[in-house]
Amino acid sequence: MPSFKTLLIFIILIIVGFGIGYGLGYMKLTTAEKEWAAVKGEMQAKISNLEKELARAKAREALREIPETLSQVVAHISEKNFGLALKTVDGVKETFLSIQSYLDEEMKKKFDFFLPALEEIKKEAGNLSLNAKKKTEELRSLFDQALKPAKKG
Repeated sequence: MPSFKTLLIFIILIIVGFGIGYGLGYMKLTTAEKEWAAVKGEMQAKISNLEKELARAKAREALREIPETLSQVVAHISEKNFGLALKTVDGVKETFLSIQSYLDEEMKKKFDFFLPALEEIKKEAGNLSLNAKKKTEELRSLFDQALKPAKKG
């Protein structure tokens, strides 16, 4: 029969072994948590950048669709459907205002003319003037030119 001293040493060794195992596991866990937090922060930064880039891409896409919508305004005015033309102009204005915050300063300056010109077209169409058609065509032409990238060199 083992003595009490031997049993006590055996129990102490078991406790020390579990303690060492727990300590090593805890150290691995804290290291893994720190690594995970760093990777998570990196991924969140990447996701944020990608979301911003997606918003800019959607803004550029919306900018490219505006000339087509202005052509619809011309068609509505040609058909003397001024109410629909006004509604379409309002939609263009809303679209432009919603994407304006995603444009850089250079692009904002290129399109400074756009909102006042839309208001002028809206005023002309509100007065049931066919002159709105000419102004819309001119605006579309100016908008197309502003969309084209500046040639360097």
